[in-house]
Amino acid sequence: MPHPRPALGASVFAILVLVLSGCTAAQPEADPTPTATGETVVSVSVDGPEISGTGPTEPFPGVDFPLREGMRSVTIDFTCDGGGPFRVELGDPMTLGQATLNGTCDGTTELVWPITEETGPTLNVWVTNDVAWTATPHFSTAEFVRDEAITSECDAFSDIYSAFSNADIGLTEYQAFDEAEWTRRVDSATVDLETLTGASETTMSDPFSALLAWVRGDGHTPGSLLKDTSLIDPISDTCNTNHSPLILIGEFGG
Repeated sequence: MPHPRPALGASVFAILVLVLSGCTAAQPEADPTPTATGETVVSVSVDGPEISGTGPTEPFPGVDFPLREGMRSVTIDFTCDGGGPFRVELGDPMTLGQATLNGTCDGTTELVWPITEETGPTLNVWVTNDVAWTATPHFSTAEFVRDEAITSECDAFSDIYSAFSNADIGLTEYQAFDEAEWTRRVDSATVDLETLTGASETTMSDPFSALLAWVRGDGHTPGSLLKDTSLIDPISDTCNTNHSPLILIGEFGG
């Protein structure tokens, strides 16, 4: 039976993606916010205590991260140095349908999450073993607002990326079909990518175009998307920042 698999920047079926430097999450709504009736809703912000550590938090789900009652979003100023990668999760992102936010340890990065009734009071951090980090939370009653156009395009691209990945895995790892079938699958996914690229109304339009040009070229060979996801990463970053992460459906494997 096929299993849903989260997409990743560095490997195809790893954690919910991708994800890398420059990942600055969407901000909560501005304060104050006028309503349709002319009233002004003033959001409330509350800072939480700084959390710090060295190396990854283990085991899952990480360290205690007390939530503030009545808050609907949180911005975490995540600081680390050294140039290596980091990944941060609030609660259980797979259960919540949210993303793991990633970046590079080159100073302070703002990471933003929605808070719902199901959000767990834990923070999970992955950095290399000797890297010190701090996480400073700023809670708000303002809701995190997903961009629906980005959500729609991420959903559509998840299917396309799944098709490319299953073609590569089916041929190179499972020998489930020959190269002619790989080509047929890739051509079909390419048509879908061309349609999505032409219709895109978001900042993912350029990354879609770059990927489309590459899969049409000679550089796209069986297994190549399993080895190098650099053209996927900008798309994954945008989807993660919007908390509409790419979800890959695996045709092969357990």
